[in-house]
Amino acid sequence: MSALFKRIDTVFLEVTNMERSIGWYTEVLGFSVRWHDVENGYAAIEMGETPLTLVRAEKVTPGSHCLLNFYSSDIYDAHKKLLESGVQVEDVIDYGTVLSFEFKDPDGYILGVCYFEEEQVTTRENL
Repeated sequence: MSALFKRIDTVFLEVTNMERSIGWYTEVLGFSVRWHDVENGYAAIEMGETPLTLVRAEKVTPGSHCLLNFYSSDIYDAHKKLLESGVQVEDVIDYGTVLSFEFKDPDGYILGVCYFEEEQVTTRENL
């Protein structure tokens, strides 16, 4: 942890169609809208501690690699649900200690899903 920074507050993602993107991130991925500023073209999507802030743009240029990874405790169920929703998904790849796959959002951004065994944190309650 940095002495200057506690966490990433938000991740910004430019989108060409705000309503389509809000619908996709909420309906397909199951996130919720934290806030939406229609006039200025911003919407924050609730994804846990760090929201994804969608920013209205005329044009976007998705990269050739994965932009961010979502963690899933059941990667095969996540893969199946995305396929059933008509999302373009790649096969699940087993890297030994990590499973992952990639998929694309409506603007063509490559997003990922990963799974790995989380270490149990020892606390007073589970001693």
